[in-house]
Amino acid sequence: FCPSFTGGSLQKCSLPFLSVNGFMVRITKLRCEHALGLSIVLLLGLPFGCKAAAGGALGLYPPMEDTVNALIDNFDPSRIDTFEQRYLVYDKFWHQGGPVLLYLGNEGPIEEFYNYTGVMFEHAVVLNALVVFVEHRYYGKSQPYGSNPSQHELRGLTVEQAMADYAWFIRTFRKRRGCRADECPIVTFGGSYGGMLVAWFRQKYPQLTVGGVGCGAVIDFYSSAGRQAAFWNATMHTFKQFGSVECPHVVDEQLTALRVLAPSKHGRLVLQERLHSCEPLEEEDTAGEKLEFFIRGVLSSLAMLDYTEPSSFVTPLPANPVAVACAGLGAEKESVDSLKKVIDLYLNATGNFRCYDFLAEIVGRPTDGHLLGPMVPPDMGPWQYQACTELPLQTLASDNLGFFVASDSQLSNMAAACRMRYGVIPRVDWLPLSLGGSDLRVGNLFFTDGEKDPWRTGSIRLDKVKPGVDIQHLIIPGAAHHEDLRFDSQPPRPQVQDAKLKVRETMQRWLTSAAVANAPMDVAPQRLPRIQALLV
Repeated sequence: FCPSFTGGSLQKCSLPFLSVNGFMVRITKLRCEHALGLSIVLLLGLPFGCKAAAGGALGLYPPMEDTVNALIDNFDPSRIDTFEQRYLVYDKFWHQGGPVLLYLGNEGPIEEFYNYTGVMFEHAVVLNALVVFVEHRYYGKSQPYGSNPSQHELRGLTVEQAMADYAWFIRTFRKRRGCRADECPIVTFGGSYGGMLVAWFRQKYPQLTVGGVGCGAVIDFYSSAGRQAAFWNATMHTFKQFGSVECPHVVDEQLTALRVLAPSKHGRLVLQERLHSCEPLEEEDTAGEKLEFFIRGVLSSLAMLDYTEPSSFVTPLPANPVAVACAGLGAEKESVDSLKKVIDLYLNATGNFRCYDFLAEIVGRPTDGHLLGPMVPPDMGPWQYQACTELPLQTLASDNLGFFVASDSQLSNMAAACRMRYGVIPRVDWLPLSLGGSDLRVGNLFFTDGEKDPWRTGSIRLDKVKPGVDIQHLIIPGAAHHEDLRFDSQPPRPQVQDAKLKVRETMQRWLTSAAVANAPMDVAPQRLPRIQALLV
Protein backbone atom coordinates (compact mmCIF):
# COMPACT_ATOMS: atom_id res chain seq x y z
CA PHE A 1 0.00 0.00 0.00
CA CYS A 2 1.03 3.62 -0.36
CA PRO A 3 0.72 5.58 2.89
CA SER A 4 -1.40 8.71 2.87
CA PHE A 5 0.19 11.63 4.68
CA THR A 6 -1.36 15.02 5.26
CA GLY A 7 -0.27 16.95 2.19
CA GLY A 8 2.16 14.14 1.38
CA SER A 9 3.97 13.74 -1.91
CA LEU A 10 3.29 10.01 -2.25
CA GLN A 11 0.19 10.60 -4.33
CA LYS A 12 -1.42 7.53 -5.90
CA CYS A 13 1.85 5.66 -5.86
CA SER A 14 1.80 1.92 -6.43
CA LEU A 15 5.07 1.34 -4.58
CA PRO A 16 5.01 -1.35 -1.88
CA PHE A 17 5.66 0.02 1.61
CA LEU A 18 6.22 -1.66 4.94
CA SER A 19 6.08 -0.26 8.46
CA VAL A 20 9.19 -1.33 10.38
CA ASN A 21 9.50 0.00 13.92
CA GLY A 22 7.61 3.09 12.86
CA PHE A 23 9.58 3.67 9.65
CA MET A 24 7.66 3.71 6.36
CA VAL A 25 9.99 1.90 3.97
CA ARG A 26 9.71 1.08 0.32
CA ILE A 27 10.51 -2.62 0.08
CA THR A 28 13.63 -2.77 -2.03
CA LYS A 29 16.27 -3.81 0.47
CA LEU A 30 16.01 -4.04 4.23
CA ARG A 31 18.20 -5.41 6.98
CA CYS A 32 17.04 -5.30 10.58
CA GLU A 33 18.88 -6.33 13.72
CA HIS A 34 18.13 -6.09 17.41
CA ALA A 35 20.97 -4.90 19.58
CA LEU A 36 21.63 -2.68 22.58
CA GLY A 37 17.99 -2.75 23.50
CA LEU A 38 16.90 -0.96 20.32
CA SER A 39 16.09 -1.95 16.80
CA ILE A 40 18.74 -0.85 14.33
CA VAL A 41 17.30 -0.71 10.86
CA LEU A 42 19.43 -0.22 7.79
CA LEU A 43 16.87 1.22 5.41
CA LEU A 44 17.86 1.14 1.80
CA GLY A 45 14.42 1.95 0.45
CA LEU A 46 13.90 4.63 -2.15
CA PRO A 47 10.54 6.43 -2.13
CA PHE A 48 11.68 8.73 -4.92
CA GLY A 49 9.84 9.17 -8.16
CA CYS A 50 6.37 9.99 -6.82
CA LYS A 51 5.45 13.23 -8.50
CA ALA A 52 5.34 16.31 -6.31
CA ALA A 53 2.21 18.40 -6.61
CA ALA A 54 2.39 21.87 -8.07
CA GLY A 55 3.37 24.58 -5.63
CA GLY A 56 6.35 22.85 -4.02
CA ALA A 57 6.78 21.84 -0.40
CA LEU A 58 4.82 24.78 0.99
CA GLY A 59 1.72 23.28 -0.60
CA LEU A 60 2.59 19.63 -0.02
CA TYR A 61 3.85 19.96 3.53
CA PRO A 62 2.43 23.14 5.12
CA PRO A 63 4.93 24.10 7.83
CA MET A 64 4.50 25.48 11.29
CA GLU A 65 6.24 28.85 11.59
CA ASP A 66 7.83 30.05 14.82
CA THR A 67 10.73 32.15 16.09
CA VAL A 68 13.49 32.02 18.66
CA ASN A 69 15.17 34.99 20.29
CA ALA A 70 18.67 35.26 18.83
CA LEU A 71 21.42 37.49 20.14
CA ILE A 72 22.27 40.39 17.85
CA ASP A 73 25.93 39.96 18.79
CA ASN A 74 26.92 36.45 19.87
CA PHE A 75 30.44 37.47 20.83
CA ASP A 76 29.97 40.63 22.91
CA PRO A 77 28.91 39.69 26.47
CA SER A 78 27.93 43.28 27.19
CA ARG A 79 25.07 43.06 24.67
CA ILE A 80 21.89 41.19 25.51
CA ASP A 81 19.61 42.65 22.81
CA THR A 82 17.97 40.09 20.56
CA PHE A 83 16.02 39.72 17.33
CA GLU A 84 13.41 37.19 16.25
CA GLN A 85 14.94 34.42 14.14
CA ARG A 86 12.35 32.56 12.11
CA TYR A 87 12.14 28.84 11.48
CA LEU A 88 9.74 26.43 9.76
CA VAL A 89 8.89 22.92 10.97
CA TYR A 90 7.12 19.92 9.48
CA ASP A 91 6.57 17.12 12.02
CA LYS A 92 3.98 14.78 10.47
CA PHE A 93 6.57 12.04 9.86
CA TRP A 94 8.35 12.39 13.20
CA HIS A 95 8.28 10.19 16.27
CA GLN A 96 9.45 11.72 19.55
CA GLY A 97 13.21 11.38 19.91
CA GLY A 98 13.71 10.57 16.24
CA PRO A 99 16.13 12.17 13.77
CA VAL A 100 16.03 15.84 12.82
CA LEU A 101 16.88 17.06 9.32
CA LEU A 102 17.91 20.71 9.73
CA TYR A 103 18.35 23.05 6.77
CA LEU A 104 20.77 25.89 7.51
CA GLY A 105 19.31 28.92 5.78
CA ASN A 106 21.29 30.98 3.30
CA GLU A 107 20.83 34.17 1.30
CA GLY A 108 17.07 34.56 1.07
CA PRO A 109 13.71 34.14 2.83
CA ILE A 110 13.55 30.70 4.39
CA GLU A 111 10.21 29.79 2.81
CA GLU A 112 11.86 29.86 -0.63
CA PHE A 113 14.37 27.20 0.39
CA TYR A 114 11.63 25.21 2.13
CA ASN A 115 9.53 25.25 -1.02
CA TYR A 116 12.24 23.95 -3.35
CA THR A 117 14.10 21.50 -1.09
CA GLY A 118 11.96 18.45 -1.72
CA VAL A 119 14.63 15.86 -0.95
CA MET A 120 14.45 16.51 2.79
CA PHE A 121 10.83 15.39 2.79
CA GLU A 122 11.68 12.38 0.63
CA HIS A 123 14.26 11.40 3.25
CA ALA A 124 12.05 12.29 6.21
CA VAL A 125 9.23 9.95 5.22
CA VAL A 126 11.66 7.03 5.34
CA LEU A 127 13.57 8.12 8.44
CA ASN A 128 10.53 9.30 10.42
CA ALA A 129 12.45 12.54 10.71
CA LEU A 130 11.51 16.02 11.80
CA VAL A 131 12.10 18.61 9.06
CA VAL A 132 13.32 22.03 10.18
CA PHE A 133 14.43 25.09 8.19
CA VAL A 134 16.05 27.97 10.08
CA GLU A 135 16.47 31.42 8.54
CA HIS A 136 19.80 33.22 8.19
CA ARG A 137 20.20 36.53 9.98
CA TYR A 138 19.54 39.63 7.82
CA TYR A 139 17.41 37.65 5.33
CA GLY A 140 13.67 37.16 5.10
CA LYS A 141 12.00 38.14 8.38
CA SER A 142 15.05 37.49 10.58
CA GLN A 143 16.23 41.08 10.71
CA PRO A 144 18.37 42.29 13.64
CA TYR A 145 17.84 45.94 12.65
CA GLY A 146 14.78 45.92 10.42
CA SER A 147 14.56 45.64 6.66
CA ASN A 148 16.93 48.52 5.84
CA PRO A 149 20.05 48.23 8.03
CA SER A 150 22.69 50.93 7.90
CA GLN A 151 26.30 50.31 6.94
CA HIS A 152 27.22 50.12 10.62
CA GLU A 153 24.34 47.75 11.40
CA LEU A 154 25.42 45.39 8.61
CA ARG A 155 28.61 44.67 10.56
CA GLY A 156 26.78 41.83 12.32
CA LEU A 157 26.36 39.95 9.04
CA THR A 158 29.19 37.41 9.16
CA VAL A 159 29.58 33.68 8.71
CA GLU A 160 30.72 33.42 12.33
CA GLN A 161 27.62 35.18 13.70
CA ALA A 162 25.33 33.06 11.52
CA MET A 163 26.88 29.80 12.73
CA ALA A 164 26.64 30.93 16.35
CA ASP A 165 22.94 31.66 15.75
CA TYR A 166 22.47 28.11 14.51
CA ALA A 167 24.29 26.66 17.52
CA TRP A 168 22.03 28.55 19.95
CA PHE A 169 19.02 27.61 17.82
CA ILE A 170 19.78 23.89 18.10
CA ARG A 171 20.04 24.14 21.86
CA THR A 172 16.76 26.05 22.16
CA PHE A 173 14.90 23.89 19.66
CA ARG A 174 15.92 20.64 21.33
CA LYS A 175 14.58 21.94 24.63
CA ARG A 176 11.31 22.96 23.02
CA ARG A 177 10.91 19.49 21.53
CA GLY A 178 11.74 17.70 24.78
CA CYS A 179 14.78 15.90 23.38
CA ARG A 180 17.00 14.08 25.86
CA ALA A 181 20.76 14.15 25.38
CA ASP A 182 20.75 10.82 23.50
CA GLU A 183 17.74 11.68 21.33
CA CYS A 184 16.96 13.74 18.23
CA PRO A 185 20.24 13.27 16.32
CA ILE A 186 20.62 16.12 13.84
CA VAL A 187 21.78 15.95 10.22
CA THR A 188 22.23 19.36 8.60
CA PHE A 189 21.45 20.19 4.98
CA GLY A 190 22.29 23.16 2.82
CA GLY A 191 22.65 24.22 -0.79
CA SER A 192 25.21 26.62 -2.25
CA TYR A 193 26.15 29.04 0.58
CA GLY A 194 23.95 26.95 2.87
CA GLY A 195 26.04 23.90 1.96
CA MET A 196 29.16 25.85 2.84
CA LEU A 197 27.64 26.62 6.24
CA VAL A 198 26.97 22.89 6.71
CA ALA A 199 30.67 22.09 6.23
CA TRP A 200 31.87 24.95 8.41
CA PHE A 201 29.32 24.25 11.15
CA ARG A 202 30.63 20.69 11.43
CA GLN A 203 34.13 22.07 11.98
CA LYS A 204 33.08 24.68 14.53
CA TYR A 205 30.35 22.83 16.45
CA PRO A 206 30.85 19.10 15.77
CA GLN A 207 29.13 18.03 19.01
CA LEU A 208 25.77 19.44 17.88
CA THR A 209 25.20 17.25 14.81
CA VAL A 210 25.93 13.72 13.61
CA GLY A 211 26.67 14.77 10.04
CA GLY A 212 25.94 17.17 7.23
CA VAL A 213 25.00 17.17 3.53
CA GLY A 214 26.30 20.08 1.45
CA CYS A 215 25.04 20.40 -2.13
CA GLY A 216 26.79 22.79 -4.49
CA ALA A 217 28.94 23.93 -1.56
CA VAL A 218 31.74 26.23 -2.73
CA ILE A 219 34.05 25.74 0.24
CA ASP A 220 37.39 26.02 -1.59
CA PHE A 221 37.00 28.98 -3.93
CA TYR A 222 39.36 31.74 -2.97
CA SER A 223 41.61 34.20 -4.74
CA SER A 224 44.24 32.48 -6.87
CA ALA A 225 45.40 32.63 -10.45
CA GLY A 226 43.00 30.98 -12.85
CA ARG A 227 39.83 30.89 -10.74
CA GLN A 228 37.84 33.01 -13.18
CA ALA A 229 39.12 30.96 -16.12
CA ALA A 230 38.22 27.65 -14.45
CA PHE A 231 34.72 28.93 -13.67
CA TRP A 232 34.23 30.15 -17.24
CA ASN A 233 35.58 26.94 -18.75
CA ALA A 234 33.10 24.95 -16.65
CA THR A 235 30.33 27.23 -17.94
CA MET A 236 31.35 26.60 -21.53
CA HIS A 237 31.52 22.85 -20.85
CA THR A 238 27.81 23.00 -20.05
CA PHE A 239 27.07 25.06 -23.16
CA LYS A 240 28.95 22.57 -25.33
CA GLN A 241 27.59 19.37 -23.77
CA PHE A 242 24.01 20.48 -23.16
CA GLY A 243 23.57 23.28 -25.71
CA SER A 244 25.45 22.56 -28.90
CA VAL A 245 29.01 21.68 -29.85
CA GLU A 246 29.53 25.00 -31.62
CA CYS A 247 27.89 27.15 -28.94
CA PRO A 248 31.08 28.06 -26.99
CA HIS A 249 32.66 29.23 -30.26
CA VAL A 250 29.61 31.41 -30.99
CA VAL A 251 29.77 32.87 -27.47
CA ASP A 252 33.45 33.69 -27.93
CA GLU A 253 32.80 35.37 -31.29
CA GLN A 254 30.03 37.52 -29.84
CA LEU A 255 32.03 38.58 -26.80
CA THR A 256 34.89 39.44 -29.15
CA ALA A 257 32.53 41.63 -31.17
CA LEU A 258 31.54 43.41 -27.94
CA ARG A 259 35.21 44.04 -27.13
CA VAL A 260 35.72 45.56 -30.59
CA LEU A 261 32.90 48.05 -30.02
CA ALA A 262 33.61 48.97 -26.40
CA PRO A 263 36.84 51.05 -26.74
CA SER A 264 35.26 53.82 -28.83
CA LYS A 265 32.56 56.31 -27.85
CA HIS A 266 30.56 55.45 -30.94
CA GLY A 267 30.83 51.73 -30.20
CA ARG A 268 29.69 52.28 -26.63
CA LEU A 269 26.74 54.29 -27.89
CA VAL A 270 25.77 51.36 -30.12
CA LEU A 271 26.02 48.98 -27.15
CA GLN A 272 24.02 51.36 -24.99
CA GLU A 273 21.16 51.47 -27.47
CA ARG A 274 21.15 47.85 -28.63
CA LEU A 275 21.51 46.31 -25.16
CA HIS A 276 19.12 48.81 -23.50
CA SER A 277 21.46 50.24 -20.89
CA CYS A 278 19.79 52.19 -18.09
CA GLU A 279 22.62 54.74 -18.07
CA PRO A 280 24.70 56.36 -20.81
CA LEU A 281 27.78 54.35 -21.77
CA GLU A 282 29.37 56.75 -24.24
CA GLU A 283 31.68 58.44 -21.67
CA GLU A 284 32.25 55.32 -19.54
CA ASP A 285 35.76 53.98 -20.25
CA THR A 286 35.16 50.74 -18.29
CA ALA A 287 31.79 50.02 -19.95
CA GLY A 288 33.23 47.10 -21.91
CA GLU A 289 34.54 45.40 -18.77
CA LYS A 290 31.26 45.91 -16.97
CA LEU A 291 29.17 44.71 -19.94
CA GLU A 292 31.23 41.56 -20.33
CA PHE A 293 31.02 40.78 -16.61
CA PHE A 294 27.24 41.25 -16.78
CA ILE A 295 26.86 38.97 -19.80
CA ARG A 296 29.19 36.29 -18.45
CA GLY A 297 27.13 36.39 -15.26
CA VAL A 298 24.01 35.69 -17.31
CA LEU A 299 25.63 32.80 -19.20
CA SER A 300 27.16 31.23 -16.07
CA SER A 301 23.85 31.48 -14.23
CA LEU A 302 22.06 29.78 -17.13
CA ALA A 303 24.56 26.91 -16.84
CA MET A 304 24.09 26.76 -13.09
CA LEU A 305 20.28 26.63 -13.47
CA ASP A 306 20.08 24.32 -16.48
CA TYR A 307 17.30 22.15 -15.08
CA THR A 308 15.40 19.78 -17.37
CA GLU A 309 12.06 21.23 -16.26
CA PRO A 310 10.84 24.85 -16.19
CA SER A 311 11.90 26.53 -12.95
CA SER A 312 11.59 29.84 -11.13
CA PHE A 313 14.17 29.26 -8.39
CA VAL A 314 16.05 32.48 -9.26
CA THR A 315 14.26 33.78 -12.34
CA PRO A 316 11.53 32.18 -14.48
CA LEU A 317 13.31 29.92 -16.95
CA PRO A 318 12.20 27.33 -19.49
CA ALA A 319 13.34 23.72 -19.39
CA ASN A 320 16.92 23.28 -20.63
CA PRO A 321 17.65 27.03 -20.80
CA VAL A 322 21.22 26.50 -22.04
CA ALA A 323 19.91 24.83 -25.20
CA VAL A 324 17.40 27.68 -25.61
CA ALA A 325 20.20 30.23 -25.17
CA CYS A 326 22.42 28.52 -27.73
CA ALA A 327 19.58 28.58 -30.26
CA GLY A 328 19.07 32.29 -29.56
CA LEU A 329 22.75 33.16 -29.91
CA GLY A 330 22.73 32.09 -33.51
CA ALA A 331 19.34 33.49 -34.42
CA GLU A 332 20.26 37.15 -35.00
CA LYS A 333 22.42 38.67 -37.73
CA GLU A 334 24.15 41.08 -35.34
CA SER A 335 26.11 39.73 -32.37
CA VAL A 336 24.85 42.47 -30.06
CA ASP A 337 21.24 41.56 -30.81
CA SER A 338 21.93 37.90 -30.04
CA LEU A 339 23.48 38.84 -26.70
CA LYS A 340 20.44 40.99 -25.89
CA LYS A 341 18.20 38.03 -26.65
CA VAL A 342 20.06 35.85 -24.17
CA ILE A 343 20.02 38.57 -21.51
CA ASP A 344 16.26 38.81 -21.98
CA LEU A 345 15.91 35.03 -21.69
CA TYR A 346 17.55 35.05 -18.27
CA LEU A 347 16.29 38.31 -16.80
CA ASN A 348 13.21 39.53 -18.59
CA ALA A 349 10.86 36.62 -19.27
CA THR A 350 8.20 38.44 -17.22
CA GLY A 351 8.91 41.91 -18.64
CA ASN A 352 10.05 43.09 -15.21
CA PHE A 353 13.04 45.05 -16.55
CA ARG A 354 12.78 48.46 -18.20
CA CYS A 355 16.51 48.47 -18.94
CA TYR A 356 19.72 46.85 -17.69
CA ASP A 357 22.11 48.29 -15.09
CA PHE A 358 25.46 47.46 -16.65
CA LEU A 359 27.24 50.21 -14.73
CA ALA A 360 26.18 48.67 -11.41
CA GLU A 361 28.61 45.77 -11.91
CA ILE A 362 31.17 45.59 -9.12
CA VAL A 363 34.17 45.43 -11.47
CA GLY A 364 35.53 48.34 -13.51
CA ARG A 365 35.08 51.90 -12.23
CA PRO A 366 33.61 51.83 -8.69
CA THR A 367 29.90 52.70 -8.65
CA ASP A 368 27.23 52.67 -5.96
CA GLY A 369 25.44 49.65 -7.44
CA HIS A 370 22.04 51.32 -7.47
CA LEU A 371 19.57 49.55 -9.78
CA LEU A 372 17.27 51.52 -12.09
CA GLY A 373 16.04 48.75 -14.38
CA PRO A 374 13.95 46.26 -12.43
CA MET A 375 10.40 47.32 -11.63
CA VAL A 376 10.55 44.89 -8.68
CA PRO A 377 14.05 44.84 -7.12
CA PRO A 378 15.63 41.37 -6.80
CA ASP A 379 15.21 39.95 -3.29
CA MET A 380 18.85 39.05 -2.67
CA GLY A 381 19.01 40.96 0.59
CA PRO A 382 22.50 42.04 1.62
CA TRP A 383 24.42 39.26 -0.16
CA GLN A 384 26.66 41.74 -1.93
CA TYR A 385 27.77 42.96 1.52
CA GLN A 386 28.83 39.41 2.39
CA ALA A 387 30.74 39.21 -0.89
CA CYS A 388 32.41 42.50 0.04
CA THR A 389 33.62 41.12 3.37
CA GLU A 390 34.20 37.36 3.54
CA LEU A 391 33.20 35.89 0.13
CA PRO A 392 34.85 38.11 -2.51
CA LEU A 393 34.71 35.60 -5.37
CA GLN A 394 30.95 35.19 -5.10
CA THR A 395 29.75 38.64 -6.06
CA LEU A 396 26.36 39.28 -7.58
CA ALA A 397 26.26 40.24 -11.25
CA SER A 398 23.62 40.76 -13.92
CA ASP A 399 21.27 43.12 -12.06
CA ASN A 400 21.82 41.13 -8.84
CA LEU A 401 20.26 37.98 -10.27
CA GLY A 402 23.42 36.32 -11.59
CA PHE A 403 26.87 35.36 -10.41
CA PHE A 404 30.28 35.71 -11.93
CA VAL A 405 33.78 35.50 -10.53
CA ALA A 406 36.17 38.45 -10.39
CA SER A 407 39.69 37.80 -11.60
CA ASP A 408 42.64 38.64 -9.38
CA SER A 409 43.30 41.72 -11.52
CA GLN A 410 39.76 42.95 -10.85
CA LEU A 411 39.90 42.59 -7.07
CA SER A 412 41.36 46.05 -6.45
CA ASN A 413 38.49 47.80 -8.27
CA MET A 414 36.06 45.48 -6.55
CA ALA A 415 37.53 46.46 -3.16
CA ALA A 416 37.13 50.14 -4.07
CA ALA A 417 33.48 49.54 -4.96
CA CYS A 418 32.94 47.71 -1.67
CA ARG A 419 34.42 50.63 0.26
CA MET A 420 32.16 53.05 -1.61
CA ARG A 421 29.02 50.98 -1.04
CA TYR A 422 29.51 49.61 2.46
CA GLY A 423 32.60 51.19 3.97
CA VAL A 424 34.43 47.82 4.01
CA ILE A 425 37.09 45.99 2.00
CA PRO A 426 37.12 42.24 1.34
CA ARG A 427 38.97 39.94 3.77
CA VAL A 428 40.16 37.70 0.97
CA ASP A 429 42.24 35.34 3.11
CA TRP A 430 40.09 35.14 6.24
CA LEU A 431 37.75 32.20 5.62
CA PRO A 432 40.42 29.80 4.32
CA LEU A 433 42.54 30.70 7.35
CA SER A 434 39.62 30.45 9.76
CA LEU A 435 37.81 27.41 8.36
CA GLY A 436 40.39 25.56 6.29
CA GLY A 437 39.12 25.45 2.72
CA SER A 438 39.30 21.76 1.77
CA ASP A 439 41.50 20.94 4.76
CA LEU A 440 38.55 19.92 6.95
CA ARG A 441 39.38 17.99 10.12
CA VAL A 442 35.85 16.91 11.19
CA GLY A 443 34.12 14.34 9.02
CA ASN A 444 30.64 12.88 8.55
CA LEU A 445 30.17 15.17 5.57
CA PHE A 446 28.74 14.35 2.16
CA PHE A 447 29.21 16.85 -0.68
CA THR A 448 27.46 16.74 -4.03
CA ASP A 449 27.89 18.85 -7.16
CA GLY A 450 26.18 18.88 -10.54
CA GLU A 451 28.19 18.44 -13.72
CA LYS A 452 26.46 21.46 -15.28
CA ASP A 453 27.20 23.76 -12.36
CA PRO A 454 30.30 25.97 -12.80
CA TRP A 455 30.50 26.35 -9.01
CA ARG A 456 31.78 22.76 -8.87
CA THR A 457 35.21 24.26 -9.60
CA GLY A 458 35.24 25.46 -5.99
CA SER A 459 34.02 22.26 -4.36
CA ILE A 460 35.87 20.12 -1.81
CA ARG A 461 39.22 18.73 -2.95
CA LEU A 462 39.52 15.28 -1.43
CA ASP A 463 43.27 15.24 -2.00
CA LYS A 464 43.53 17.92 0.70
CA VAL A 465 41.47 15.92 3.24
CA LYS A 466 43.48 14.05 5.85
CA PRO A 467 43.31 10.22 5.79
CA GLY A 468 40.62 8.77 8.02
CA VAL A 469 38.31 11.80 7.89
CA ASP A 470 34.88 10.61 6.69
CA ILE A 471 34.18 13.03 3.85
CA GLN A 472 32.62 12.03 0.53
CA HIS A 473 32.17 13.97 -2.70
CA LEU A 474 29.97 13.02 -5.63
CA ILE A 475 29.67 14.82 -8.98
CA ILE A 476 26.28 14.01 -10.49
CA PRO A 477 26.35 13.57 -14.28
CA GLY A 478 24.06 15.96 -16.12
CA ALA A 479 22.83 17.70 -12.97
CA ALA A 480 22.47 21.43 -12.38
CA HIS A 481 23.10 23.49 -9.22
CA HIS A 482 22.14 21.40 -6.15
CA GLU A 483 19.55 19.59 -8.29
CA ASP A 484 19.60 16.71 -5.82
CA LEU A 485 18.03 18.98 -3.19
CA ARG A 486 14.96 19.47 -5.36
CA PHE A 487 11.91 17.28 -5.83
CA ASP A 488 12.40 14.68 -8.54
CA SER A 489 11.92 15.88 -12.09
CA GLN A 490 9.35 14.11 -14.23
CA PRO A 491 10.34 11.62 -15.34
CA PRO A 492 12.87 11.15 -12.55
CA ARG A 493 16.51 11.23 -13.59
CA PRO A 494 18.36 8.06 -12.47
CA GLN A 495 21.65 9.90 -11.83
CA VAL A 496 19.97 12.28 -9.38
CA GLN A 497 18.02 9.47 -7.70
CA ASP A 498 21.23 7.47 -7.27
CA ALA A 499 22.85 10.47 -5.58
CA LYS A 500 19.89 10.85 -3.23
CA LEU A 501 20.08 7.18 -2.31
CA LYS A 502 23.83 7.37 -1.61
CA VAL A 503 23.22 10.35 0.67
CA ARG A 504 20.46 8.50 2.51
CA GLU A 505 22.55 5.38 3.01
CA THR A 506 25.32 7.56 4.44
CA MET A 507 22.91 9.36 6.77
CA GLN A 508 21.59 6.05 8.01
CA ARG A 509 25.12 4.97 8.81
CA TRP A 510 25.72 8.19 10.76
CA LEU A 511 22.45 7.80 12.66
CA THR A 512 23.13 4.16 13.45
CA SER A 513 26.64 4.99 14.67
CA ALA A 514 25.21 7.71 16.88
CA ALA A 515 22.64 5.29 18.30
CA VAL A 516 25.39 2.81 19.16
CA ALA A 517 27.58 5.52 20.67
CA ASN A 518 24.73 6.74 22.87
CA ALA A 519 23.66 3.26 23.98
CA PRO A 520 23.99 2.10 27.62
CA MET A 521 27.49 0.98 28.65
CA ASP A 522 26.39 -2.38 30.11
CA VAL A 523 26.11 -4.11 26.74
CA ALA A 524 27.40 -7.66 26.59
CA PRO A 525 30.82 -7.61 24.83
CA GLN A 526 29.96 -10.67 22.74
CA ARG A 527 27.20 -8.65 21.02
CA LEU A 528 29.46 -5.86 19.82
CA PRO A 529 30.80 -7.60 16.66
CA ARG A 530 27.21 -8.14 15.52
CA ILE A 531 26.45 -4.47 16.08
CA GLN A 532 29.58 -3.34 14.27
CA ALA A 533 28.57 -5.45 11.28
CA LEU A 534 25.50 -3.27 10.91
CA LEU A 535 27.65 -0.21 10.36
CA VAL A 536 29.40 -1.57 7.27
